[in-house]
Amino acid sequence: MNPALRRMGVIALILLLALMAQSTWVSFFHHDDYEGLINARSLNAEYEVPRGQILAGGTVIAESIPTDGGSYGYQRNYPEGDYFGNITGFKSINYGASNLEAEENSLLNGTSSLLAFDDFWATLLKENKPGGNVVTTLDPELQKAAYDAIADADVKGGAVVIDPKTGRILAQASYPGWNPTEVSSNNGETAEDAKIALDESGDMLDLTRQEFFPPGSTFKTIVSAAYIENGGKADDMVPAGNGYTAPDTDHEITNSSDQCPNEEYTLEEAFAKSCNTTFAKLCVEELTTEQITEMTEAFGFGEAYETPLETVASRTGDLSEEAFRAQACIGQQEVRETVLQNALIAATIANGGERMAPQVVSELTDSEGNTVQKFSEDDLGRSIDLDTAQELEILMAAVVDEGTGRTADIDGYDVYGKTGTAEHSEDGENPDPDHGWFHGFAKDKDGEPAVAVCVFLDSYGEGASSKAAEISGMLMEQVLEGADE
Repeated sequence: MNPALRRMGVIALILLLALMAQSTWVSFFHHDDYEGLINARSLNAEYEVPRGQILAGGTVIAESIPTDGGSYGYQRNYPEGDYFGNITGFKSINYGASNLEAEENSLLNGTSSLLAFDDFWATLLKENKPGGNVVTTLDPELQKAAYDAIADADVKGGAVVIDPKTGRILAQASYPGWNPTEVSSNNGETAEDAKIALDESGDMLDLTRQEFFPPGSTFKTIVSAAYIENGGKADDMVPAGNGYTAPDTDHEITNSSDQCPNEEYTLEEAFAKSCNTTFAKLCVEELTTEQITEMTEAFGFGEAYETPLETVASRTGDLSEEAFRAQACIGQQEVRETVLQNALIAATIANGGERMAPQVVSELTDSEGNTVQKFSEDDLGRSIDLDTAQELEILMAAVVDEGTGRTADIDGYDVYGKTGTAEHSEDGENPDPDHGWFHGFAKDKDGEPAVAVCVFLDSYGEGASSKAAEISGMLMEQVLEGADE
């Protein structure tokens, strides 16, 4: 071989080995330094263009606005404040993203494959590509009405309003709310102070889906469904009385105000009066553990819904002992339910027994508002027979017409529901005020199911379920009147 070529080959080999050694050294010993530099460049690039909007109807609930100088060109802003924080979440340089900002991050920041056409033109024109938009199913005025109603009740709580035919969530309000703007600030000190305050207050917890509570007498809707599915009817005579002691226990189950003195009533009457003794006895003497469990699962207990926001799964707890079942079937013991799940039970009955998947995103668009993905309804299957749903309508109509849920009544419309009052204190001497619940639905003037709702008031105390029913009626009326305009 030519000596000159040989020398060149040796030099090239030495240089290659040196390059490999340097690359190995950097990868193993200085990886963090270079990763930080790469991430910083990526972050700078992400904040050089506007992130997409999140919308409720025509209302912008999350947007990017230009900054006045600094390292980043844009900053995240939430113009509707506390009303939608539980839905949008935050997008922070310091803390990442949460809720829809996290679930739809690739679409919002423009990296989604759904925006490939935009990416092509941005590359061709040598322009930065803005992110796409997320359009929610929420009605902004209904969301605000739900939030304000709970705020006026002066307790923590949540409300979910659903279209029973499609599963689309029209409102999902959690109070107290929170404004994601400061925690999303590009100013590190501002963001840190806001995040610490939110962590301490717990206000970022969505009470409609990230927490569950004893449902009280609203659970009697499921017990009634199990009884009817196994051959019962609304006009069946069922046991009652103002006191019942389950087997192997000395604890007497009573009614809230001795409202069920007769030894028996029709199921319709017992449901309207909310006789605890009736439903405790049914779950001990008429229904098996398997029948109760099958019904709860058919309605969605045990499922972590994704709307795409994840929901904790509701549960019944241990039903193996008769004493446990007696308490569970009046919505106590270990039964725990989310507000979203309780709204879905009402929506399923309204929809003739078909359970629709709850959804909070309607469509995704590009930066110009052109649809790149539209979400259709998803049928989760039949929870109960149509005949059972119709029998449950009889029970739930009686609650609003002449029972415990009369404050939910809406003039000119057929309204159905069930109230619930739940004890939840571990201190027998100084018990916390009771929770208040209402779940139900209403039909439009054509007799079609138009809206389903659940309202939960945390530790409201006396009159809790009546207040929850009142708020529910107001929200359903807003939907019905809007549809009839």
